[in-house]
Amino acid sequence: MADELGIHNVMRGTAEYVLQIGHVHGDVTVHLPPAADPVERAASALARSIRVQWAAELNAWDLASAEPLSVRWTAHWPTARHAAAHGDRIATVVDDFLALRHRRLVVLGGPGAGKSTLAVLLALELTDRCLSARRARHDGEGDDTRPVPVPVVLTLESWDPHREHFHVWLARRIAEEHPGLPPVDGRHPAARLIQDRRVLPVLDGLDELPEHRRSLVVREIDRALGEQDAVVLTSRTREYRTGEEAGDAIARAAVMEAQPVGLPEATAYLLRSAAPQVRRNWKLLLDAVDQEPDGPIARTLTSPLMIWLARRDFAAPPADPLDLLRLPFPSREAVESHLLDLIIPAVFPRQPHAPDRLHAPKQWDARRSGHWLAYLAGRLTARRTTELAWWDLHRSALVRASMLPALLLVCLVLSKVVSAGVGWFAAGQADRSRFGGEWLHTWALELALSGGLLHGMALWIAVDVWFGFRRGQPRRRANPFRIGAALRSAGRAASVGRALKASAVIVVPAAFFTFLVSGTYDPRPYVVMIICSTVLAPLLMATLAAPSDTEDASTPDEVLASERTAAWLSVCTVAVLIGIGQGAHGWYRQSGGSFDAGMARAVAGWFGASVMLLLMSLWSRWLLAKGCLAIAGRVPWSLMEFLRDAHHGGLLQRSGGVYRFRHLRLQEHLAAKTGRAAPQVPAQAPWQQPPPRTRPAPATPPSTASGAAAPSTFRDALAEAERAPLSSLKHWSVHTDEHMFRAEGRGRRIALGHWPVVMFFAVMTVIRSAVNGNWLPALAGLLFWCFFGTLIMVVAWLLPPQRQELCMTTAYIEFRVGRGRARLAWADVRDVAVRKYIRRKRDTKLYALHVRPHPGAPQPARSFRSSDGWFMVLPLSTREVVPPDLAAALRRFAGARWRPPVDIAPPRSPHVTIRNEISGQAHAGGVIQAGYVHGDITSGRPDPRAAGRDPGDG
Repeated sequence: MADELGIHNVMRGTAEYVLQIGHVHGDVTVHLPPAADPVERAASALARSIRVQWAAELNAWDLASAEPLSVRWTAHWPTARHAAAHGDRIATVVDDFLALRHRRLVVLGGPGAGKSTLAVLLALELTDRCLSARRARHDGEGDDTRPVPVPVVLTLESWDPHREHFHVWLARRIAEEHPGLPPVDGRHPAARLIQDRRVLPVLDGLDELPEHRRSLVVREIDRALGEQDAVVLTSRTREYRTGEEAGDAIARAAVMEAQPVGLPEATAYLLRSAAPQVRRNWKLLLDAVDQEPDGPIARTLTSPLMIWLARRDFAAPPADPLDLLRLPFPSREAVESHLLDLIIPAVFPRQPHAPDRLHAPKQWDARRSGHWLAYLAGRLTARRTTELAWWDLHRSALVRASMLPALLLVCLVLSKVVSAGVGWFAAGQADRSRFGGEWLHTWALELALSGGLLHGMALWIAVDVWFGFRRGQPRRRANPFRIGAALRSAGRAASVGRALKASAVIVVPAAFFTFLVSGTYDPRPYVVMIICSTVLAPLLMATLAAPSDTEDASTPDEVLASERTAAWLSVCTVAVLIGIGQGAHGWYRQSGGSFDAGMARAVAGWFGASVMLLLMSLWSRWLLAKGCLAIAGRVPWSLMEFLRDAHHGGLLQRSGGVYRFRHLRLQEHLAAKTGRAAPQVPAQAPWQQPPPRTRPAPATPPSTASGAAAPSTFRDALAEAERAPLSSLKHWSVHTDEHMFRAEGRGRRIALGHWPVVMFFAVMTVIRSAVNGNWLPALAGLLFWCFFGTLIMVVAWLLPPQRQELCMTTAYIEFRVGRGRARLAWADVRDVAVRKYIRRKRDTKLYALHVRPHPGAPQPARSFRSSDGWFMVLPLSTREVVPPDLAAALRRFAGARWRPPVDIAPPRSPHVTIRNEISGQAHAGGVIQAGYVHGDITSGRPDPRAAGRDPGDG
């Protein structure tokens, strides 16, 4: 019938299910599309996750409205087609960006110009196009010539170019924030996506880095970019242009620069977005501002950040926009400071209880909220960072000082509980025991408790090694109830080397117990212990610690909840298995086991393992940090809820598992209230090409008079010592001329990298002994590990000094450390720089001079290898400084290969006299000397009799 009537049902497109209803006569042909490429599937999953993440951020920033503020940008494209363009349409910007041969874009602007907002809007537009292109390719309508990359918005704060290559850091961040992407070849697809150029890094916050890191970061990004690699970088104009003058810039990159918002656009936006209750007052204020276009209020409203602050500050009564007219503001900075002060009361108003919500919003006091945020901002500013991570709060001085007393107090309470429980059980069993008495049962329970503590410590170390955790770095865990998926995730997260090291922690005790089994009369308790404690418990611990398999980006609340859940599940499962292994020695005793004796040992073993697993978890450190800071009044008790409400109010933004202040200007303003203000930079003025520099006169040599001022602090004295020339150091000799630089000497070994491991074992020793009530062994163990760490340093220092040599000529660089010697021709050297010395993937805490050969060039011996293709040449010090005579030789012989570090604290010498001379006439009406002036300023005026001479008269 269907053939006679010519009826054919044809379906094209994408559908989950297709239903054919009716009588089917004949064959049914289904043409399925080809299976999606794994890389394409991973890219699509990443694009969807980023789309959801940053759309939620825009909602929190209150920028997802249909009519946002119009900010105009000036674009300088490197092609003749768009040499310069103006506009405010994101779609147009994306079209021009994707049409570039080199997809590289630098977004510049002043503070609060909207750079981060533009980066997020670009990311959202690019994710939409990426998903649309995939759907078009799926339907057979797309073009695969040059796919749209997936934008990944990251901050540069967490990247240390000394330790990680740019692509390695990028892959790690993607894997941490999006752990559940579909695997490619059995592994996380981040590295493959970067290799196939399917990822567009959108890097925010270059200007928020310290100056000495900023130039290094730009250099390493530019060096890592290949011919077809893409990048988007945001920065303040002044900071980027300053580095660009020194040669630190992204090559072949287009530049977009924000233009100030016009007063008509700001007026229209504020009136359009104002609530009806305050719209009339806004109209009166803006009419008055329009009469003074050069006044402080009008100049303040040219910044998108300040316009947003003004709209939020006066969004609803009793806040009144006319207060800006009633208060006398002498400058634009005063208006900005006033708007920043009003944002916290606007975000945390007094609200009535919400009856339709189970958990109503927390009622935060605005004054106390400002105090809490000021403390957090001051702490970030003091650490020169912008990322607020909950797992780093225990690093504050107050928490560090209370850590040991808190640990001892917890161990004291636990020891009392253990003592009471053991005494009660031993007294009850002594009446029914035929031999041994109470002391034997007490000893057995203490042995089971110690066994649980030791097994818990071994499991914690094994899991830490298996996953390669950086201590103190949490992440969202997999669902432990999906055991198969969690084990597969654990397998993908480990490498062969880490797996062997972690297995050794478990296999060695198992082999020891197997040896004991072979010589015992009853091997049953040891068999049970091996199965439970050394087989099942590690597998279950790996399941609990496996990375998450969800595609969505991690949030701070989810990471904390995951750590808390993992800690309690390990107590309820892993510690139970360890307890069963300890209880087997009571159930299968040779002299006749009993259920009560075995259960008592099992409880003791479970208690010991639980204590170790809980006290070593990041969640316990978080509880300690929050409790100490809340008692001191620096943060609220419900800190995560407070941060969540601040994020919903637009004060904070989420980036992965950390919070950041919405804008660096807000962080600096709040930090200034605590006395930790950041160095003020005149960033409000537009950047201009610097004038030609005057010719500085040669500096007079430092004075050696007895009245020389000594360094004020120990840190200053250490810095001065580390900046001393090589020729002035003991046991060093330097010979230099126009053809050669040779330095020979002997250096002592400085061992510092072992202290984190030593303190880790010290803490575990204290826990193990103190919980048993053995306070003297606990104190002795702490002193032993401290003495052991100090002994390593002393032994390393007392070893025969290493022979160290460095020779540079115009043709080669030759170096020797100990017995190793190497020579490289300058033609084979790509870069020379001072970097952290990473030896065998471990941070030695020392800086050294490094060289990086060209790909395919001869390389030094393996003993010189550091990281990322760099090789150590000469150990220097604990700071990123270079002796001046060595720096001068590197400038002369290495040339453009030498990348000098920017010293954080340049040496201050009150004895160096600097004379700035200017020859000629200053037609601008004056000569400006900028900087700190100490001493007298002498103005030498020209001879009036020579005013009419010709310059060539001599």
